[in-house]
Amino acid sequence: MTESLPYKPLKKTRLYEQVVEQIQQTIINGKLQPGDRLPSERDLAGMFHVGRPTIRESLRTLGIMGLIEVRTGQKGSIVRICDISHYVETLRIQLSWMIKADEKTILELWEVRKPIERGIAHASAKNATSKDMKELGDLIQRMEASIGDMKSYFRLALQFHSKLAQATHNRVYPLIWRLLDDILFQAYIPKIDRLFSKGPSKLFFGNKVLLKAIQSGDPAMIDQALETHAEVENMFAKHRTAQPAMKKGRKS
Repeated sequence: MTESLPYKPLKKTRLYEQVVEQIQQTIINGKLQPGDRLPSERDLAGMFHVGRPTIRESLRTLGIMGLIEVRTGQKGSIVRICDISHYVETLRIQLSWMIKADEKTILELWEVRKPIERGIAHASAKNATSKDMKELGDLIQRMEASIGDMKSYFRLALQFHSKLAQATHNRVYPLIWRLLDDILFQAYIPKIDRLFSKGPSKLFFGNKVLLKAIQSGDPAMIDQALETHAEVENMFAKHRTAQPAMKKGRKS
């Protein structure tokens, strides 16, 4: 069976991503079934005309995506049975490669994030356990303690929202939220002090109000808290988009 797999020699850069894409397609279209064994690293390297380190990185990525059980050496890795979380994780990784974190993309992500954040807030209010609420409360305390350090605060804020997504006990929400986190993190960290020059105190207030509303379980209170949270974020979004125009004005 493996001799007929339709793999093609590779010519472009980031070769491991192309290897991942081709192997993934053979799994998606059913040419490789759960339980099937991939060719050995050596054989795959020959099929793709790449070095074995490229194949190892490709197999590692496919393993992270949950598509295969990685087995190094001559025997070859095994195609796994994938549930919905594996398919969504695959989509998340693909989008992470495709989406460029420029100014336009960041603003578009903020728009997409709003309805997702609303769904997470209401679902976590219904489904969060007492342990979830305690962990969220602990994160809020740590965020408050780090208000003097924007980078530390931002990392904790990402953890807070990730934990909110997990508290829904819906397997898809955390994966979608992780995609947003990946892109926002890489976009913000290099310029975070400029974007949030006045510090995170207002951002923290929005998150604190949101958690209090979620703890109350009151849908109207949650919606109001989300509006407060969105107002703060929109203020920073306007600041980001206004900066290029201000610079242009001073130059003229």
